Amino acid sequence: MNSSVTLLPSFPDVAQLLPRQQMAMDCAVCACPLGASGRVLAEVRHRGLPFRLWVCGNGCPVARSTFLAV
Repeated sequence: MNSSVTLLPSFPDVAQLLPRQQMAMDCAVCACPLGASGRVLAEVRHRGLPFRLWVCGNGCPVARSTFLAV
């Protein structure tokens, strides 16, 4: 029997984001300023509060993700 597996994309942990990333002023992935451009990556909840994660509109110019940095 075949079973299909759906992999959910990994989203940044809101607790690990910088305040400017949480407030949608900077990209949730690369931390570049969004200005007037950007797109919604996802709507998530953190401590019961809704957050809308915004990312660069045309893709992130920086390959490194700030939420993966230790």
